[in-house]
Amino acid sequence: MKTKRIAGLLLVGLCAPLVGCKQNKGIKLWHAYSTENLISDFDYFHIEEEDLEDFPSAKERDSTLRFSCMRNENEAAQLMITTDKYINEFDFELPDVSGSNGVISKENFSVAAAYYQNVDISNERDAVSGLYPDALIPLENYKKRRLNHIEKDMNQALFINLVTKADTPTGTFKGTGKLILDGESFKIPFEVHIYDATLPSENHVRNALGVWYDQIVNGEKKSAGADMNKKYFDFAVSKRLSPIDIPTDLRSNNDTFVENFVEMVVKNDRVSAGRLPIFTGDFSKEKVRALLQKMIDKNLELRAAGDSTINLFKKAYFYIDDEPSATGFDRVRNHDKVLFDLKKELGVQLAGHQDLYESFTHLPNIVTTPYNEVLKATNEQGGVECWCPQAQNFQSPASREIYKQRQTSEDREFGEHVWWYVCNDPVSPYPNYHLDSKVITSRALSYMQYDYGINGNLFWSICYYSKQSAGFSGPRDVWTDPMSWESCAGDGQLVYPGLTFGIDGPITTLRLESILAGYEEYEYQWMINQKVQEYNAAK
Repeated sequence: MKTKRIAGLLLVGLCAPLVGCKQNKGIKLWHAYSTENLISDFDYFHIEEEDLEDFPSAKERDSTLRFSCMRNENEAAQLMITTDKYINEFDFELPDVSGSNGVISKENFSVAAAYYQNVDISNERDAVSGLYPDALIPLENYKKRRLNHIEKDMNQALFINLVTKADTPTGTFKGTGKLILDGESFKIPFEVHIYDATLPSENHVRNALGVWYDQIVNGEKKSAGADMNKKYFDFAVSKRLSPIDIPTDLRSNNDTFVENFVEMVVKNDRVSAGRLPIFTGDFSKEKVRALLQKMIDKNLELRAAGDSTINLFKKAYFYIDDEPSATGFDRVRNHDKVLFDLKKELGVQLAGHQDLYESFTHLPNIVTTPYNEVLKATNEQGGVECWCPQAQNFQSPASREIYKQRQTSEDREFGEHVWWYVCNDPVSPYPNYHLDSKVITSRALSYMQYDYGINGNLFWSICYYSKQSAGFSGPRDVWTDPMSWESCAGDGQLVYPGLTFGIDGPITTLRLESILAGYEEYEYQWMINQKVQEYNAAK
């Protein structure tokens, strides 16, 4: 890993000639974008010309925080505090912002302090060692732990988030927040623009991110249990994530699972996908048949009761075989053949409801593997019908064409699907969710998913509060050790346990907020495409 540092102390009075840069006795205040994870122990004011491509300069940045979004959206900005002296205490007061169309209350804003993790070993090719921002601690909770101080010659980020509602007024608004450093106040201008459009609450991007409920106890300790499991599920959904599984206690048998799946997945617009609880360790045709029959019966019952749109199969998927090796290929073929035959056999019960029949017979079975001729499925022989390779497998037009052809293949009666995933691989320059990778890459994955026509995005865990390294496997202190996987900071962990800061549930991260922004911007692309289709239909 690179250990490069930009030399030089932050000098008193440096900001005097700079445009908009606040300064007082060596204190410099400057804005950063929500797409930047700026290291605490890094000098962004003294950057050599050849390094500007990799590191942003703070010199020309003022302290104005700018927000631009639709209604029903999140939009964030960061206020960076750089000081050449120790700050004993910092605080921030949010403003109301006013415009010609009314007022947006300070209640629509929140402020969090970035919590920094030391990363000095990394598998990321272009990372530097340093203190990286990750957990975003609500400022009030941060203050209660008396952590609201800043070391000399360090950067501290305050993450300011705006949440708009469907009835938020549109237009341009202004206000002034107040930063307090050791009792001295600094005015922070806010500029907000709300567009006259509303982001859909429904997610049109399919994603599946794991909540490992058995890991929660490692972080939440005695607070862990059924209630906390549900809080983690609901928190993920609030960030436009679709947990791979509903909580363990809510899927103890087919009846329990189906009832909860209907309420938590099928009827929830914020959830785009949900796994059916069939696993490789106890797979059998009888078990799959019983579950699918229960879902068919429930769906027909709800249709008969007058719900003409309910569809238990539209968001459902199987995920049975994970990263199979060549020795497991026969198992993959067997699992797929069983599912294919049952979809054909049981699907006839849904013939009177074309939408249900289509969704049921096209239920994907995700297999985390790149395309392999050996695993290509036919109607007579099982194989892979939902390819899910890592993101680097889409690096060239030729490789993307392979997966596009699988999506349109006539080799199989019910078609094929393509998802993708990231984990400890790939590393830069490919996008990922690693703590020390450029945070904008986690946002870019959604753009790429839309552009490449990929059906879904898979990520193995958001709360892996353990460690895998050199033969060791066990719990870790996630507040002091970011290495969830050997040489891979933050893999499998996008939230932190709230217990440490007196919060009843998980704490978000800069990376997770970036993923949320990417999913919201996927909806932008979806909305544009809807308008294009409407225009073409009207011609």
